Amino acid sequence: MEQHLKQRLIGATILISLAVIFVPMLVGTDRSQPNSISIEIPTPPEELDSKILALPEQDNEVLAEVSVSKESGVTVTVPSIPPAPVSTAKAVEGITAWVVQVGSFSEQKNADALSERLIKAGFVAFVEQVDGKSGEIYRVRVGPELSKEKADTLAVELKQQQKLSSAIVVQYP
Repeated sequence: MEQHLKQRLIGATILISLAVIFVPMLVGTDRSQPNSISIEIPTPPEELDSKILALPEQDNEVLAEVSVSKESGVTVTVPSIPPAPVSTAKAVEGITAWVVQVGSFSEQKNADALSERLIKAGFVAFVEQVDGKSGEIYRVRVGPELSKEKADTLAVELKQQQKLSSAIVVQYP
């Protein structure tokens, strides 16, 4: 092929490549409106009534004083350690939870069987091991719930659906 024809083919290829790259950028989506994503942030639950207390302010402590002189050299003075600060804040109140106790067994296999039955029925059940007077006791509990009203409703539901007449609501832990 002639040199002149090769140069024209290479030039045409470059121009077509540039057109393929830049024309879609110029034609297409409207650049005046940027893409935006809207996020809905849910409001916090009103049931949680935890109290967060600020830590008391503390002064910067002087750990040691160092003095340097020609006569005595380096002298390190360690101050006496002050007593621990007395907190004026009240004890932090924790979140109270409620569970429905549906059974208490002396053998773990019986407690596990009831717990598995409740889990299969769609309840959140667990077994709690406690030391009793006559040995280990295994309590089957459902929950926890943050409000006593919800736990009472859960107890009624357990009594009706699962025929558990001994379901009682207790504070947890």
